Amino acid sequence: MRYLITDLLEPDNGCEGFLPGEEPMVTLTLEDGRKIKVPDREAYRRGWDIGSHITDEEINEYSKEDK
Repeated sequence: MRYLITDLLEPDNGCEGFLPGEEPMVTLTLEDGRKIKVPDREAYRRGWDIGSHITDEEINEYSKEDK
């Protein structure tokens, strides 16, 4: 199944930035209300943005679901 991405939130780490080895993540909000965290580099590489779609397979491969 494919899900519409309705919102995308990027973390604001301020002047501290990211810790060494920490992978920047973005949160995608899907049309069914789920919030999925995915690596920022994968979201950019795959073109995941507001209005695009993500599949169940991609969610399972790349995400960490917010509880």
